[in-house]
Amino acid sequence: MNIYLNNAATGWPRAHNVIKAVSYMLEHQPSNSGRVSAESDTIIGECRKLVARLLDVSDPSRIILTVNATHALNLAIHGLNLGNNDHIITTVLEHNSVLRPVNHLREKYPGLRISVINLDNNGQLDYEKFSQALSAEPTVVIINHASNVTGHIYDVAGLFSDAKKAGAITVLDATQTTGAIPVSPMRLNADLVAFTGHKALHGPPGTGGLYVSPELELKQVYVGGTGIRSDMALHPPEMPLRLEAGTPNSPAIAGLHAALQWHEKKGNEYSKLTGKYIQRLYEELSEIRGVSIFDKNSDVDRVGVISFKIEGWSVEETGYILAESFGIICRTGLHCAPLIHKAIGSAPEGTVRFSVSGFNTDEDIMCAIKAIRKLSS
Repeated sequence: MNIYLNNAATGWPRAHNVIKAVSYMLEHQPSNSGRVSAESDTIIGECRKLVARLLDVSDPSRIILTVNATHALNLAIHGLNLGNNDHIITTVLEHNSVLRPVNHLREKYPGLRISVINLDNNGQLDYEKFSQALSAEPTVVIINHASNVTGHIYDVAGLFSDAKKAGAITVLDATQTTGAIPVSPMRLNADLVAFTGHKALHGPPGTGGLYVSPELELKQVYVGGTGIRSDMALHPPEMPLRLEAGTPNSPAIAGLHAALQWHEKKGNEYSKLTGKYIQRLYEELSEIRGVSIFDKNSDVDRVGVISFKIEGWSVEETGYILAESFGIICRTGLHCAPLIHKAIGSAPEGTVRFSVSGFNTDEDIMCAIKAIRKLSS
């Protein structure tokens, strides 16, 4: 059996009952598509309620169910109806799920202003540059809650508080943190929160969502069938139908529902184990000669991610040997977050990334440490 250390890409194994829930929905005759007026009685409605509870949101209708966080971020960014003379502030931390929608917008609107905030010498976002950007009439601020390259968790509550004072809408990419640490839009001052179901929640791929503040009304990015109110020429305006169209992926949503149920019972326990394992990796890898850890600041909170490089080996060679010789499944390269690598000194090839979960074991972590020791000797 391989040792799986690629949970920042997708959490594995799946949470208890996820596969069973997906199979049940596929094996049994559909009673309805979930698009009925009494949604609270459907698996989709129940899933929406569980997401709302996870995010400490009082109104489940503000939760839009999507096929992944990329879908959610596109709904958020394009739904804000940005154009020439608007000002987007974002950071070098961002995944291409943010960077590419923003860059596509600038292709369409050359007058759109984009400010990208770099890191300071301590690996924190450069607050001085951020404050300067806020003085230039920001429309929206988009920040990654935790880097999928370094695992570093950022103080978005404080940054978003300042952003809102400056009149900006705040967008949080909580892809790496939802299910790993508490994520509350109210406490974090986030107007929009994008999340996925297949990472720390250990749900099925093809699931995710977007929280939309009651103070916002996003433009409808795509429209179509809803199963109700079919006599209307235009897509229904009310939430959540406003931002959901077409046949929902009921099997995947059933799997996410099972994952959320598991998380309510076991999530805290597994998060503690994740913290234990990543701390062990940091301590042990830091002591190995020839191993360089990126963003080694020990004074910050992290999700279960560590990025490193071994002297004398390319990151691609390292990943290949770890898989072929030691049965360790990890990730190498830029991790779909190209801008951070220049900031942390891992450009142009990127890093070797271990990402752990509570499903790992002490033996997994020790085997990984031994493998790195052998490769660096």
